[in-house]
This record gives sequence, structure tokens and C-alpha cells, in this order.
Amino acid sequence: MSYSVNNHKLRVGASNAEFVRSPNIGGILVPQFLVIHYTASGPGSDIAKYFSSPAANVSAHLVVRRDGTIKQCVPFNVVGWHAGKSSWRDRRGVLHVGLNQSSIGIEIENWGPLHKAGAGWVSWTKVPVDSGSVIEATHKYGSPSGGWEAYGERQIDSVIGAARAICDAYGIEEIVGHDDIAPGRKSDPGPAWNMKSFIARVQGRDSGDPDFWVVNSPTGLNLRDGASASAALKLPAPLPNGTRVQMLEASGNWRYVSVLDALNVPTASGWVHGAYLRDI
Repeated sequence: MSYSVNNHKLRVGASNAEFVRSPNIGGILVPQFLVIHYTASGPGSDIAKYFSSPAANVSAHLVVRRDGTIKQCVPFNVVGWHAGKSSWRDRRGVLHVGLNQSSIGIEIENWGPLHKAGAGWVSWTKVPVDSGSVIEATHKYGSPSGGWEAYGERQIDSVIGAARAICDAYGIEEIVGHDDIAPGRKSDPGPAWNMKSFIARVQGRDSGDPDFWVVNSPTGLNLRDGASASAALKLPAPLPNGTRVQMLEASGNWRYVSVLDALNVPTASGWVHGAYLRDI
């Protein structure tokens, strides 16, 4: 299936995606980021219809259903209300606050975190979820931990196609999760969504590349001997903003990394706080 953007609307094949207009919008949008969400809803919900109600007080540009079909609720040049209280420091070190004003939002139908119920799993609404479509994992920021509904292949393929078209049309270089721009407040798209592989496929890179990151802190980032702010420093000075590292291990919010030189040769290893790393 081919995807493209025409007059700020998504085209799927030879026709536009179904448009279900949401009144929950702001002003003109010049998109710089793409934000990925889950809907926290089941197969019987129609999230695009929900967004069409003023009472919802929320919207996103696209909704991707479990069968891979896509509905558009907001044109790509109009602000949607999907990010809420949020912030993100871009790859140039510029801090953006309130990502509604600078991002396109894609909502993916998915229950998100699940709860154990006997031998099975249930959603937050107590609806049973097939164990065959559940993965067990801890969120990259440490919580929540447990079951998560897996995303389907048709759904993933549709999101990749739409994301490629959007990024090409608007020159978007940074794709983030709602959990990245609102850590602790939001957990979507969660560990069932392989963000690194997704970004690589959208940008045409090999998703099997090593897990390279860069320091994303203008004041630098301390390298420590353990996964704690009280652990001893491994280096006398913080790693400068933009330092390239390879992630080797995770423990809660902390990441064990190797610091790389210009030739990608490791020069030191230790623990850093994951909130100050940016995927590349």
C-alpha cells in the first residue's frame, strides 16, 4: 500500500484516509516532531468518533485501528490536542514545551498496560485480553511493569507507511513517544512498541544497528559507577552534550553505556540517567 500527503491530508493508495473531523484543535501547525501514542481502548471503541465530540477535549491527527485502517481527525497543518503537558529537548539542544504546538500525533488502538487476573490478563476496564497477544515487560522508565497488549503487524505496517509519508512531507527528523515527552505522566506507546526498530524503518535504516544514543543535556551528564545518583563518578567531568554512547544494559531509569570516541571506539563505561539520552 502506498501512502502520501496531499493538502495536509493522508492518502492511502488512490484515496484519502477517512476523515472524521475533530473540533478539539488549535491554530496553525508547522510540525517538527511526530509523537506516537496508544489509545488505551479495546476493539469495540471508535476513538476517531470520540475525538469528534467537543466534550472529549482531546484529539490526534491520525487513529490507526487494529486491522490497520487509518482515520484522520485533524489536518497535518492544524494543532491537535494530543500531547498535553509535555517537553522535549531536540537534537540541537533546544527545549520545546507543550508539544501540541510543534508535533503531529498518531494514536494506535491498543489497551496498553494489562493486569494479571488468575492465569490470564485483563485491561484497565477488566476486559479479558488473549494471552497470545500479551508481552510481559517493564516500561523503559521503570513503571509500570507487567503485561502489555502487542501491536499487530498490519497495524505496525500502516503506522510505518503513514509516518514515512508525514516525515517526507514535512521534513520531520525526530519521532518520539508520548512517554518520552511526558515521562512519569504517560506510558504510551509502551514496551510492546519497538520504537527503535520503528524509527529505523521509517527513516530507511537497518533496525539491527547497535543501540547508539547521544547525551541530551546542555550541562553534561555524569557517568557513574552504579545505577544511582549517589554512586561514585567514573569520570571527573560530565560527558558533554552530544557525546555518543552505546547502551548495553538498563536498570529502571538508569542505563549502562560505553562512551564512544569519533571512531566509535569505547573509551569508558558506566551508568547514566536515561532521561538525558536521545536515540539516534
